[in-house]
Amino acid sequence: MARYLGDINTRARGLRTHLLPPSELERLARATSLPALQRELSSLGFVRSDAPATPASLEKSIRHHAGRQMRVLDRWCGDRRRLALSVLFEDEDRRSIQSILRGAEQGVASEARMGGLVPTASLSERALFSLASQPTAADVVRMLLLWNHPFGPPLVEAASRAHPSLFELEVALQRAFARRASSRALEGGAQMVEYVGQVIDLMNAWSALLHFAERDPRIVELTFVEGGQWLTRRVFEQLMDVASREDVEKQLAWELRSSALAHVFRPGLDEIAELESAALRAQIAWQNRSMRIDPSSAAPVIGFVIELRAQVLSMRRIIWGVALRAPAALIQGDMVLT
Repeated sequence: MARYLGDINTRARGLRTHLLPPSELERLARATSLPALQRELSSLGFVRSDAPATPASLEKSIRHHAGRQMRVLDRWCGDRRRLALSVLFEDEDRRSIQSILRGAEQGVASEARMGGLVPTASLSERALFSLASQPTAADVVRMLLLWNHPFGPPLVEAASRAHPSLFELEVALQRAFARRASSRALEGGAQMVEYVGQVIDLMNAWSALLHFAERDPRIVELTFVEGGQWLTRRVFEQLMDVASREDVEKQLAWELRSSALAHVFRPGLDEIAELESAALRAQIAWQNRSMRIDPSSAAPVIGFVIELRAQVLSMRRIIWGVALRAPAALIQGDMVLT
C-alpha cells in the first residue's frame, strides 16, 4: 500500500518555487565573465559573495546548494516515508557512483569526476569528493563497502577481478539499483512505479544504442536490466538485430510511443549527452502532467528531484560556457532546462 504523501507533496511544491525558471537560467548564460556570473549567483543565494570566481568553485557551490535541498527533503520524509521515496535518493547515488567510476577508469581529475552530481544524505559532498579522489574503480568500491552503502556489495565481484571492467561494474550497479527500486517503488504508489520503469527503460535504451553494432548474442545477457515498463527482453533482443543506429532510434521511438519518453529518440540527436538532456526534459514534462492529473501522487516529489538535477546540469553548462567565452545562444542551447 502506498504511503500518504500529501504533506511532503506540499513541501516539495514549495521547494520547486526556489528552482530557477528557464528565463533566469538564460539570463545567467548571458553573463559576460566568470566574476559577473559569480555576482549574479551570489545575489540569487547560490554562492557566497567572497567565493572565488572559478569554474570549480562555482560548481562546488551549486552542488552544495542542491545537497542542502536534498537534505531538507530527506528530513521531511522521516522514517515513515523514507522507504517510499528512497528510490529518488538512490537514483542520484547511482548516477554519482557511475560518473565517479567512469572518471576513475579514464584517470580524470577528482573535481571533474563530480561534474553535474547531486549530493544526498547517504553520499554528501564530502563523501562524493572522497570517492572521486580514489585512484581506481576498485578503490571506489572499497570505500562504498567501508561506509556500508547498499551499492557496495553488488559491485564486489566485478571490482575483485585482476583488471576490473568498467562495463561490468556499470551493469552490476544498474541491476542493483533496478532490484532495489522495483521492490520499493510500490511504497511510493503508481507514479513511483512508473518512474522506476522509465529509469530502467532508459538504461536499456542507452545499452541498445551503444552495443547494437557488436552483433554478439551475449550482449543481451550481459547488459539487459529487468524491470522496465516498455523495453522488455524480447524488444531488447530485436534492437540488437537492427542494421543501423538510425533504425535503433526509430525502433525505440516506436516502442516508447505511449510513454513519457515518446519524443526523446528522434533524428538529429547525435550525442548521448543530448539524448540524456532530452530524456530529462521529457520526464519533467511527464511529472508536470501527472501533478495536474493526480496531485496526491508522488509526482510533485519526483518532479522536484529531477528538476533539481536538471538545474545542476544546466548551471554547470552555463559556468563552463561562460568560462570558455562561448556565445550566449550556444550556452542556452546546451542547457537542459529551456
